[in-house]
Amino acid sequence: MFSVEALVGKNRLVIRLWGVVTDAEALQIGDAALAALERLRPGFDILSDLHGVTALPESSSGQFDRVVEAARARGFRRVVRVVGHSIAAAVRFQRSSRRVGHEAYLAFSLEEAERLLDAPLP
Repeated sequence: MFSVEALVGKNRLVIRLWGVVTDAEALQIGDAALAALERLRPGFDILSDLHGVTALPESSSGQFDRVVEAARARGFRRVVRVVGHSIAAAVRFQRSSRRVGHEAYLAFSLEEAERLLDAPLP
């Protein structure tokens, strides 16, 4: 299951995944994220909340790449990934991040992620 939201006021894309993510959902997540990006201004941040993921298909990395490339083209600033106890999802997304040439900050709760994104850049 998932939700994708463009927080226009904060200029932030929020992607939340939980439970078992299927191949079909991975495609829907990618499509929803690309649509949400259209509502944001350059310099936006991305918050990915993966802490509730219990299973993620290997094929989801292709959708991840598609979203990151679109975000890069639109000029994103930074990414914070909430991993909680979902170590397998964290490792898979971190590997994908490095493959496409960007690093994400890791947070262990949604509150910590929000604090990181609300703080000025170092």
